[in-house]
This record gives sequence, C-alpha cells and structure tokens, in this order.
Amino acid sequence: MDQVNEYITKLITAREIAVTQRRNAANSLSRPYERGQAEDMKQAFVAVQETIEAIDRALADERHIAQKEGLL
Repeated sequence: MDQVNEYITKLITAREIAVTQRRNAANSLSRPYERGQAEDMKQAFVAVQETIEAIDRALADERHIAQKEGLL
C-alpha cells in the first residue's frame, strides 16, 4: 500500500510542478511579441500541457491498479 501511495504522491508532485511551469509559460506568452522567443515559449507551453495530460493518465492508471488490487 505504501508503494502505491508513493507512486501516486510522486505523480501528484510532478503534476504540481508541471502546472507551475505551464503558468510561467502562459505569463511569458502574455507579454508583447518577440520574434523567436514567442515561438519557443509556445512550444514549451504545448510540451508542458502534454506532460500534464500524460501525468493525469498515469495517475488514473495507478489509481485503477491500486483499486483493482484492493489497495485504495
């Protein structure tokens, strides 16, 4: 049970960090346009959002596994 909670806890922490990164990227995107920098920030924003979505899927899977094994 502790190991399952550890995986879930680590994923939640990773998600919180990624959300902070997304917010920082959004702040950068809201600034006046600077050629090159805006494009790079858009790519970073999309990459972070994809990471968040992947973490959400991993969390759902870990919770499903734990529930299936009677650990949640």
